[in-house]
Amino acid sequence: MSGAELAELLRAVRWSPWTARYNIAPTQLAPILRLGEDDQRELVSAKWGLIPSWAKDSTIGNRMINARAETAAEKPAFRAAMKKRRCVIPASGFYEWQKIEGSKAKQPWFIHSADKPIIAMAGLWELWERADEPIESFTVLTTTPNAMMTALHDRMPVILDPDDISEWLAPDASPEQINGMLTPASDGTLGAHRVSPRVNRPANDDSSLTQPITETP
Repeated sequence: MSGAELAELLRAVRWSPWTARYNIAPTQLAPILRLGEDDQRELVSAKWGLIPSWAKDSTIGNRMINARAETAAEKPAFRAAMKKRRCVIPASGFYEWQKIEGSKAKQPWFIHSADKPIIAMAGLWELWERADEPIESFTVLTTTPNAMMTALHDRMPVILDPDDISEWLAPDASPEQINGMLTPASDGTLGAHRVSPRVNRPANDDSSLTQPITETP
């Protein structure tokens, strides 16, 4: 989905050019939705892996691709962003890898909305300015899995209901309002299917990666 298409879907008034991607890896750029200085929605590209503003070295972001929703408000790396810099990471879906009994290999799955073109993952963003070029980065908030995800992993992204996006982005949202949205996706709202292990290589980035495969390990 292009930047313009995402912007229309998410009612963003500004957006960066974006070409559809199918295999975004940590440290790469991805689109995020946030409020600009004028409190209008904007869609910008940011680096996956949050770099705290106080960090001396940007490589700390390589370890900050996810943040546990239960503790993010208490962690120094995420505390300020949890209060002031919440964002949404829109995607057609996400990949998860299931352990295969008796094998070192893992089976990749593609998880997507059951009835919508995209999912809206809750995230946090930061601006790091200790280099010649400032870096905007983000992390994905995770929570306990719903019934479907339990078979695949012990965590899942926080997926916002479309009606909750405005409240999630609102700078004056209370801790109680925020915590009320940090819950597993309701059962039945997501679908999932096995996909090719080609997704294991970040260099592979085409639409076939999200298509279901019939063969099982």
